[in-house]
Amino acid sequence: MNKNNSDEKVATVGFVKKIVDEAVSAILEGMQRMFDGVDKRFEGVDKRFDGVDKRFEGVDKRFDGVNVRFNKVDQRLEHLETEVVFIKRDISDIKADLSDTPNRKEFNHLKEKVDKYLDN
Repeated sequence: MNKNNSDEKVATVGFVKKIVDEAVSAILEGMQRMFDGVDKRFEGVDKRFDGVDKRFEGVDKRFDGVNVRFNKVDQRLEHLETEVVFIKRDISDIKADLSDTPNRKEFNHLKEKVDKYLDN
């Protein structure tokens, strides 16, 4: 090969370094654009998650309200259960007082009296 031929190019260290630097810069710029696009997508996802978080906060507040209501209902039921026990006891006592059927002790006492007259 002829050194004086104009079609031949000699690759010098500076020339190769310049080409590699340009290639690396182009690759890095492309990757940066790619990462910027990914960052924008993640920003959108973050905004969506913020919206979801706000919705869940609202749901949590609603559940807190429901829990308060249930606690009040539980308290009312406990009070009613106590009252029902007293009412049942009162009804039992009233039935016993108004009953014309004697209890076992009274029955045995009356039976003894009747048997005493029947045996005579």
